[in-house]
Amino acid sequence: MRYLLFIITALAMVSCKGSFSRVARPQLGTIVTLSFFSDEERAPDIAEAVFGEIERVESLMSPHRPDSDVSRVNRGPWPAAVSRETFTLVRRSRAISVETGGAFDITFAALSPLWDLENEHFTPPARGAVAARLFLVDYRNAVLDPDALTVAFRRPGMRIGLGGVAKGYAVERAIEVMKSLGVESGIVEAGGDLQVIGRKGRRPWLTGLRHPRRDAILLTIDLEDGDSAATSGDYERFAVHGGRRYHHIMDPRTGFPADWGLISVTVISRSAVLSDAYATAIFVMGLDGIREFLGRHGEIDVILVDEAMKLYVSERLHKRITLLEKAEVEWL
Repeated sequence: MRYLLFIITALAMVSCKGSFSRVARPQLGTIVTLSFFSDEERAPDIAEAVFGEIERVESLMSPHRPDSDVSRVNRGPWPAAVSRETFTLVRRSRAISVETGGAFDITFAALSPLWDLENEHFTPPARGAVAARLFLVDYRNAVLDPDALTVAFRRPGMRIGLGGVAKGYAVERAIEVMKSLGVESGIVEAGGDLQVIGRKGRRPWLTGLRHPRRDAILLTIDLEDGDSAATSGDYERFAVHGGRRYHHIMDPRTGFPADWGLISVTVISRSAVLSDAYATAIFVMGLDGIREFLGRHGEIDVILVDEAMKLYVSERLHKRITLLEKAEVEWL
């Protein structure tokens, strides 16, 4: 998988307290990378504790593990009991669905069997096949019982997938474990999601946004203590058929890959869960919807790239990004 955001660690490491460690492991369907400063002898234990926490989250929320909460909900019978942790994230996901007008919807998973982008002989599903399942995609038909901690569906065949929030949640939990073990400067990165602790010496942590169409860095972003960033792009998982690119970011309203002119969306906030979910939702909204949404959400900043490689960037990021390639920029 091509990383959408990646860590830049070559600068200013000598001025931080402790020794620098950088270690990676396959988790969450991607590569999780930890970069942090600590006493050299404690670094292996810190890394194992962080990876262990990510493994615990994945065991609860992976749709590919038959004993996970998500698999149990999708398999039935309903109502299906889940852990308090999973229930809380499902309920939070539904609130995000309301806030984004359904642009984010964890019940999109009912469409997943139709979109096997990993198949080397991929063929897009017929519109009739999509239409026949689209009625199963509606967060309002997921029934949550906060007392019993159960999830049920009003329509047989519905499913949930936490891919739009679970990775951000795992990053948040990993950061909390790092903090609990005394790490004052570090970063956890999982594919297109990351969050930072502290600064790298006297300077902010630096991350790079990959060019959506070439193997190059488009720009760098300064991240301060507590910042999280997530990117959704049509170049992360996709297949080409008949000269057209079909990517994994589904529009819950149509059942097809979102096609509103954007190819990359990065969201920066103080919550890895919100950055993760909003990056997906904003990709689905299109520019007109995005402007209205940002007007209601001054707590987030965005970097958007459209099909013509024009950038739309939050004004507050003016002094925090460095363009490495010439591009037209409209400040939001």
